[in-house]
Amino acid sequence: MPTSTEAAEALAAMQASQARLAAAANCPPERHLIFGTLIGALAATPALPTPYVFVVEALVFIGIFLVVRWDRRRTGLFINGYRAGKTLAVTFTTLAVFFALYAASVWLSFDRHLPLASLACGLVAAAVGYISSVQWQRMFRREMGLDA
Repeated sequence: MPTSTEAAEALAAMQASQARLAAAANCPPERHLIFGTLIGALAATPALPTPYVFVVEALVFIGIFLVVRWDRRRTGLFINGYRAGKTLAVTFTTLAVFFALYAASVWLSFDRHLPLASLACGLVAAAVGYISSVQWQRMFRREMGLDA
């Protein structure tokens, strides 16, 4: 059975580890902007002719790969958005809003023949992506014991 001193040291070590993780999760604004841009580009794809949709989707997947790589080089790790905790609510809310905007984009472009409206959906999705990324970071840093 650990002594109270050993337990206090273990707790202090855990808190220090959480603080380092929270500090590593402090992304620059351009990181949030890139995330928003990737989300927005996907939501706007129904406005494009079919061959260009595949090009944009390929660029988005390359962008995702590069963001993961950038995070790992910058901080030594990539923090998955699907982790347990309060951040999961931000992740699922972001996905729900994105899917609603994408569905609206598809409907407006194909059923209503308003491809420019799909571009508007993409802009809204980009803004939602940026705001969600910032909110996710704040929530994560709070969970790790830092006020963001």
